[in-house]
Amino acid sequence: MHLPGYRSRPERFDDAVMASAQRLAERWGTAIEAIDFSILPVPGDKLLDKAAAHGTRVPLSSSRPAKERRPARITIYRLPIERLAESPVDIVDIVHQCIVQEVANLWLRDPHEIDPEFYPDDRD
Repeated sequence: MHLPGYRSRPERFDDAVMASAQRLAERWGTAIEAIDFSILPVPGDKLLDKAAAHGTRVPLSSSRPAKERRPARITIYRLPIERLAESPVDIVDIVHQCIVQEVANLWLRDPHEIDPEFYPDDRD
């Protein structure tokens, strides 16, 4: 049975990632469009082992820089973000924070430069 207008949790999560990328594309254009965005349920064993070895939480996202024939990639991990979020609005905010942080890491910039509206000057 299909309910009109119904979106599953994974579909709503996909929408949050797309909305974040589109928001940044309005500011950065083709630079954002050149990044490959990926969504996985959870990080792979290598990232989980690294987090455990450093005593840090499960990663919410990761990125890898572009190489000669491979675009930069940002991967967002759905289940850790859904577990952290207290509401659907929190999911949208956390996804955007992750994407902004990963873009900043890839471009060696401050997150405020990537999205000044999301990271205002007054960070208190």
